[in-house]
Amino acid sequence: MNLRLAQAKDRAFVIQMARMACTLRGRPVPSADAPAVVALLPGAADVTVIAVDDDGELFGAAWWHIHDPPLIVDADDEALPELAMAVVEHRRREGIGTALVEALARQAAQRYDALTLNVHLRNPAVDLYVQTGFRVAGAGRGWYGVALRRSL
Repeated sequence: MNLRLAQAKDRAFVIQMARMACTLRGRPVPSADAPAVVALLPGAADVTVIAVDDDGELFGAAWWHIHDPPLIVDADDEALPELAMAVVEHRRREGIGTALVEALARQAAQRYDALTLNVHLRNPAVDLYVQTGFRVAGAGRGWYGVALRRSL
């Protein structure tokens, strides 16, 4: 597995990963233009890390974005970046998620003092987030959303 920063040619894959990040197992994947997907996409100033194999197959992505309104703000009342990520189903449980989180955290540490995320309580990725240093910071978005924060 190789990790690299996303390129313009990866945009369709990042949209596909955002669609996956917006659903739970057993529920329909939203369309690419669904408001939740559009709100999750990285902007031009955000950073995206892509997981790719030696044959060029893309199989995971993690990025931060600045959500409006922000999930968590820093001591200066500035929005902290929110992590979003997904790994294609047939490549899960191989350490890819951990590698993506750590690579994105290294990038974020150059600009921010923390990385945040919003996760549904039933999302199996909660375990990954806790194992990579995220801690509950309060209520998140939605009925079952939890805000997590990782100090950098």
